[in-house]
Amino acid sequence: MTPAPESLYFPARNSTAWRGNAPGRGVEMDYKWRCLIAVCFGSYMATMDFSMVNVALPTLSKEFDQPPDTVVWAALTSSLVVTGLTLTVGRIGDLFGRKRVYMLGWTIFTIGLLAGGFTDSIGQLIGTRIIQAIGVSMAIANANALVTHAFPDEERGRALGMTGAVVGAGLASGPIFGGLILGVADWHWLFFARVPIGLVALVLAHFLIRETAGAAAGQRKIDVPGALAIFFTLSTTLAAVNRGSSWGWTSPAVLGGFAIGIVALAAFLRIESRSAAPVVSLALFKMRTFSVSVAALVLNFAGQSAVTFLMPFYLVNVRDFSTGQSGAILATVPLMMLILSPFSGSFADRHQLKHQTTVGSALVTIGLLSLATIHEDSWVPLIMARLALIGIGTSIFASPNSSQIMGSVPRAMLGTASASVATSRNIGNATGLAIASTVLVAVASHVSGVSGLRADRMPPSALLDGVRVSFLVAASVSSLSVVAQLLFPRSAPRIISATAVQPQEQTAGAK
Repeated sequence: MTPAPESLYFPARNSTAWRGNAPGRGVEMDYKWRCLIAVCFGSYMATMDFSMVNVALPTLSKEFDQPPDTVVWAALTSSLVVTGLTLTVGRIGDLFGRKRVYMLGWTIFTIGLLAGGFTDSIGQLIGTRIIQAIGVSMAIANANALVTHAFPDEERGRALGMTGAVVGAGLASGPIFGGLILGVADWHWLFFARVPIGLVALVLAHFLIRETAGAAAGQRKIDVPGALAIFFTLSTTLAAVNRGSSWGWTSPAVLGGFAIGIVALAAFLRIESRSAAPVVSLALFKMRTFSVSVAALVLNFAGQSAVTFLMPFYLVNVRDFSTGQSGAILATVPLMMLILSPFSGSFADRHQLKHQTTVGSALVTIGLLSLATIHEDSWVPLIMARLALIGIGTSIFASPNSSQIMGSVPRAMLGTASASVATSRNIGNATGLAIASTVLVAVASHVSGVSGLRADRMPPSALLDGVRVSFLVAASVSSLSVVAQLLFPRSAPRIISATAVQPQEQTAGAK
């Protein structure tokens, strides 16, 4: 029988041509790298967006004549929407095709950037940030799934390590590029300048990424009640966690946010347990590798997120460094991620060590503990060495952790797994920031005997005590990641065999 045209160019995943053992390298051998380039470019853009806008908040407060607690919603709404939507759009990618959803996300994001440049009020800007967040959630939810699908199983860790390195680069360069743009132009160009880059991401996705098989037409059912329930569960809870220290943990708004989140979670569990096509299959959490890896990711990021919040207070307000000097010092962590993440992923592929992620979490915890010993005249190289330890630990942890999560599910649910990685990271970051800010203000207020002041206006000595205690608490949270992985050991990071895919994907692939 004459093979289908597609099979002439795209060998089966278990063929020698796919695995690189064939004498000649066909189009499929190059596809994985083309896909990785496109996804890495998009991941860099998405990560840079979060950190770039944060830099502009003081400028926006002055331009719109609004207090910081109002302007912060230009960043916070984006984070809440992305966290609330990512699991749902990841599932949509599984059903309708991940490239399609990924490209639609970049289209929406680019339109949102253009609209954001034309805004002239804080309300309008927040509205366009919501549009941008919808697009970003569609892109990041399917990014790891596209890469995992493109690479053979034994190279998955290296590929995900490269995407992790790009995330580190985005975190590091967002504040830098944001500061440069604000230095030569007004804030509107934070959005205008990135429209061409968004178009490039869209073009790269169109030409370099191949569509993945979705579900059969009759099985493309979206669990709308479940999607709404998970959105309100995550967004309202994270909003309450994020604003608790500013509004007061017993304020009606914060307590109301927690109450809505609890009710929505109960509704979500009830809906998903009865749904024929759930947004998130609850059976996934019965799988030890998936559930422990997700919990470890949340706890790890909850601990290390304290660095990005606490260190600027220490460097700027205690040590009197400039923001530029502080940024250069803080770049140590993402720089380590950029350099080491690909090697960490390759090491995981080759050696399949069960406790590589545990070692990474332990190094992050040690790094946080070491930061709890800083004082008002600590030697800067030693401060950077402490930060480097956290960056090294994150690099050792992140790639195999993502690989374990992606490898623990059937291929038909790669979008859900990819979305779980992004959602867990966001939950960890939001929780860690809330814990760090609450402890910092509480300790600094107690030491100084002055309450009601913003952290950046407290006496340096009291602020230093608050930073130290906050790092101790962050280390305690991070250590829970180590404990979870030791008490509930997982198998080495292997992907479920190709025979374990869902029937609809087998059918789609056969076509």
